[in-house]
Amino acid sequence: MTTATLIDADMEALLACGARIVQVARRDKRPLGQAWQTLSTDDPEQIAAWLEHGANVGILLGAGNLIDAEFDDAAGQRWLASRGLLDIETPTWSSGRGEHRLFRLAGDLPPVGWRKFGGAEIRIGGKPAQSVLPPSVHPSGRPYTWLVSPQQCEPAVVTLGELGIG
Repeated sequence: MTTATLIDADMEALLACGARIVQVARRDKRPLGQAWQTLSTDDPEQIAAWLEHGANVGILLGAGNLIDAEFDDAAGQRWLASRGLLDIETPTWSSGRGEHRLFRLAGDLPPVGWRKFGGAEIRIGGKPAQSVLPPSVHPSGRPYTWLVSPQQCEPAVVTLGELGIG
């Protein structure tokens, strides 16, 4: 069986960028397993098996220096916009309430998992952090969907300073 028949082209594009994927509880945001970050994979067959059994999937943040900037409300959207992060073309997906934007951090990861700025959250992955990805289903029942596919562009590179983390 080829990779193309196991996972979709968006997941293939993420894996090509160095993403590692974690299994997440069905219609939930919780990663499964003790020390779940050590169970992450870039194996298309494993990811396909999780999806076929109805699990959600998430991206292990920090792997490949990939990070997530997200907002769940207007205040968070304004904060990300004030930093210019909404003007950058990068893979973007919608969740149950807001929007996630995938970036690649320039330089070393700081030893933090995430930072909150009002309604915005920057998930870095210097400590275990993950974000649920399409084609998962939010606890509300709404599917996560790509707004800017990882097939369209690679994650844009940003610095800690651009993220407001120093």
